[in-house]
Amino acid sequence: MEITIKDQQYRIGKLSVFEQLKVSRKLLPVLAGLVSEFRNVQMKINAKDTEGALESILPKIADAVSGLSDADVDAILFPCLQVVARQHGKGWVPVCQQGSMAFDDIDLFVMLQLVARVVADSLGNFLPEFPTSATTTQPAA
Repeated sequence: MEITIKDQQYRIGKLSVFEQLKVSRKLLPVLAGLVSEFRNVQMKINAKDTEGALESILPKIADAVSGLSDADVDAILFPCLQVVARQHGKGWVPVCQQGSMAFDDIDLFVMLQLVARVVADSLGNFLPEFPTSATTTQPAA
């Protein structure tokens, strides 16, 4: 799948089944406590109270994520970023290799969007869909 974020084209790959297991082991305990909150947010969004929905869920997500160790965060971020490539010139360059980012202009917001797209695509059967403002296009054949 290809997406555009901040005028940059990214190609989102899939995690291997082994990486899916490792990432899901770290994410599922965090998200399990948030399932009811996600449902409440969906109801508020359906009721057009998007601001109220965000106000209620963001602190709970922040609390859940803040409880992760640095090793757990790395175990989620790095496998996900390693399956993302960015269009550079006429080719595609992996955005992260061996824990190092290839592009200095990828900020926290972009990085988290990329990770969320990998998680949604690779672990969509287990986790709720992640909202995003990025546009999605199909890869060229």
